[in-house]
Formats: sequence, structure tokens, C-alpha cells
Amino acid sequence: MSDAGDLERATALLELMEHGLSAGRAGRAGDAESVGGDAPHDWVDAYLLLFRGQFAEALTAIAAVDDGSEPAAAARAQIEALCTGAVSQPLRAPHDATTLAGAMATFQISEAAHLVGRIDFCAEILTAALAQRVPVRARVWLRLALVRALLFRGELARAADEFTRVAADAKAPQARRSARCLRALLDGFAGRHEAVVAETVVLRREILPAQTYADSGMALTGALGLANAGMVLAAGELLRDGGGGPGLPLLPPALRGYGYDVLVEAALAAGNVDLAAWIMVDFDRIDFGANAQFRAAREAARARIEIAAGNGGRGRARADRAAHEAFAAGSGLVGVRAVAVAARADENAASRALSDAWPRELRAWLDRTTDAAGDAGMRSRRVDDHAEWAQLTRSQQAVARLASRGLRNQEIADALVLSPRTVEGHLRAIFDRLGVEGRLGIVRGSASGDIDPSALASLTPRQAEIARAIVAGESSAELAERFGIGAKTVEKHLSGIYRALGVSGRAAAVARLVGDAPERD
Repeated sequence: MSDAGDLERATALLELMEHGLSAGRAGRAGDAESVGGDAPHDWVDAYLLLFRGQFAEALTAIAAVDDGSEPAAAARAQIEALCTGAVSQPLRAPHDATTLAGAMATFQISEAAHLVGRIDFCAEILTAALAQRVPVRARVWLRLALVRALLFRGELARAADEFTRVAADAKAPQARRSARCLRALLDGFAGRHEAVVAETVVLRREILPAQTYADSGMALTGALGLANAGMVLAAGELLRDGGGGPGLPLLPPALRGYGYDVLVEAALAAGNVDLAAWIMVDFDRIDFGANAQFRAAREAARARIEIAAGNGGRGRARADRAAHEAFAAGSGLVGVRAVAVAARADENAASRALSDAWPRELRAWLDRTTDAAGDAGMRSRRVDDHAEWAQLTRSQQAVARLASRGLRNQEIADALVLSPRTVEGHLRAIFDRLGVEGRLGIVRGSASGDIDPSALASLTPRQAEIARAIVAGESSAELAERFGIGAKTVEKHLSGIYRALGVSGRAAAVARLVGDAPERD
């Protein structure tokens, strides 16, 4: 295969990861139930099947189109790992991550390594690649993958440091959502309950109803954040909704190894041992082969049920075995969750299972978790759509409500009988507390995300495309790159959109597009 062909396919993969099913080749496939209705032409077509949740078809397709090239081998490894928890060929780091094709192959190999239980190797090749001159768009995904690997390893301090280096660069819609769910997992480990709620409220709006395996994967990560913060019922709800319903059909089979343990924990928190047992029936149907981390997650789930049924000694022993197996595989997250199961039956279990070699942050999380194990209010807490606004004062909530409708400072001041300077002060406090960048973040955080068709009716086809992109959060620079136009042309299109919608700026346009802006006279 030519370098040009590798670049074209790597770009197609990157666009799919950045923009989901509306991007590039996925968008051209339209509403087809499968890739063009024809046999797959290359590994990107196989990946698109995976992305749509057609896992068996993806496995068949990648075996048919694997041409032996490094990018195809990387795609095959990722697809096999997601669908089976194993790979058919040895994993090797791509030889050159400075090209886009090499960088994306590195990402896919790292994902495969994580899933088959080689999390140390995953972090190693990502760290090595990021020390090179990796293309900027690919660098974002490599660093997000590194943050995830470190979190699953249990290296929370380093994960937080890497996250601060990538958060501002995760601007594409799917990258921004990936960063949001990773922040929720970080906050869950740190016990920042309200921050987890705020992140998952927005995440629910952005990914539900789930359509792709990427949506389900982000729901899983967000659910783990909620579960680690003690909100296990909310975790179960997010995972079930984001995974496509009972059985988690949108979640790749290997990832269900993490997901079913969360669902069992949620069922038991609701006092439904029978439901937990039924979930275990589905869990037991998955063949994880020699994959230690997923076998450990299943053992931990069985231990939960045994302890809930009154078999404390047997459940504790099973949880101990699960913890040791997970730690040996390098999965600190699965291991420490198993230790927490044992610790609820025996407070000395934690000191026996957590080696001094494991990061202190895991022990700190475990101490918080076992101390709060009896907090039924936290375990049964649900996530409400505007839960993150509870941290605002009443005055700030009033300002935020009007700002979310796209009103300007003077209009907010007139409506609330305040000075514009007071409104500006409230907005600064709101941005800080909600963790958003400007009033546009308030609009998106309060909106359903569904575009009002009547708003699009007044726009030209190109304006409608750009309107959808600004609702998704793309900046002017990203619009120019995506549509292949200059900055002045972008501004011309935006001005036309504002005139057609009868609004005065981007925030008001987004509010109008999602049906939440006041009509202008």
C-alpha cells in the first residue's frame, strides 16, 4: 500500500473519531445499515462496522481486508481486542509515530494492548510516541489514551498531570466528550462528587441516545467515575442507557467485562439480588479466555453477589483472588474495586491485598470508599439534568438561565434589574463553578443537543452544515479546516446564519438552533 493510501485511511479514521457518524466516509455511507451495503474495501470500512456496533461483521471484515500493512495490522488488533479480548498476532509498536498513519496505528495498538491486559505496554508505547513530533490532531488522541491507561493502572497523580496537558486541546466534538468522561473518572477517584455529577449531566446530553460504540465506551468511563464516587445507581443508569439497553449491545464484548461488574453493583445497591444474578448469567456467557483483567472483574462481580447473599467468607476469598489476578495483570482499577468488595466483608482485606508497590492514591480511594460503604443516600443518588446548577447561588442560576437562552449582558441586566457589571461578575463565577469556557458553554450545558428543524429551514444547505457544527462545539478555526474555507468565509457564513435566525451572536444562535432562544421582534 502506498504512503498516500495510508494517509487517506488514517485521515478517514481520525475524522470518524473526531466527528462520529457525521464525518467523512461515515457520512457518505448515509443511512445504510452497513458500509455502503457492499463488501468492505479496506480496514477503515471494517472499523466503521465496529463503530456502528456491528461487532461480528467487523471481525469478519477485518480478516478479509488485512493486507499485511502496519496500519491494517493495528486496526485488526484493536478490532479483535474489542470484540474478543484477545489478538491473533503479537503486538508491536509502530516504527514511526511522526506520520499521521503511524500515530493512528500507535493509538490502535495501544488500545489493543490495554484491552488484552498489557496496560504497562500500552502506557509505554504511548509515552514513547508522545516524546516524538506527533501530528497535532493525533497527539490529542494519544494523550487521551495515555490518561485512560494511567487511570486503569491506578497512577492517578500522573493521569491528572497528563490530563491537564490535553484538556485544552481536545476541541473536536468526540475528543471533548472523551476528555469529559475521563475527567469524571478522575473526579470519581478523588471523591469529588459534585464534579462527577456535573460532568456526567453534560455527558448524558451529549451521547444519549447512544448510536455508536464510542458513545457506549464514554458512557462506561463516566459510569466508572460515578461508581468510584459511590453513586452506583446513577452509574448503572448511565451505563445501561449508554450501552444500548439491557445486555449492553452497543458496548464491544470485551468492554462488557468492565460494564457488567458495574451493573451487578448497581443491582445490589438497589437491593435486587435476583437481578444481579440474571446479569451474571449474561456475564458468564462471554468467553474472556486468558484475559486476566476481565476474568478478575467477573470474579469480583460474583463475590459481590455471594456477600450480598450472606456468604461472606466465600465471597471475600473470591474477591481476594480477583484482586490479585487484576493487580498481576496491571489493572489497578479492577484490582482496587475487587479489594473494596472484600473490604466490605472484612476490614483487614485491604491491607492484605494492596501491595506497597501500588500507588498510594489507590489506598486513599479505598479508604474513602470503605468509610462511605454504608452511605445509602450516596449509593442511591440519581443524576438530574440541572444537578450541576445546584452549586450556583440563586442569583447566579437566574443569570445562567437567561444566558443559556442566548441573551446578551445588557438584556440580562434589564430583565433582572441589575447593572451590566454585576451580570458580568455573576457570569465569571458561573463559568468557574460549571467549568465551562464562556457563555456558549452555558448554552450547550443546558440544551438537549437536538436541533430544531424549523430553525434549519431558514438556512442554506452550507449554512445548515455550519450550524450543526457550531452546535457541536466547533470553533471558527475548526470550521475553516473542516470545510476547506478561509477564516473570512467562515465569518461570512456565520453572519448569514445570525441574520437568518434573528440573533446577534454565536451563543444566541446555538440557543435558537436547539429551540431555547426567545424570538426577536
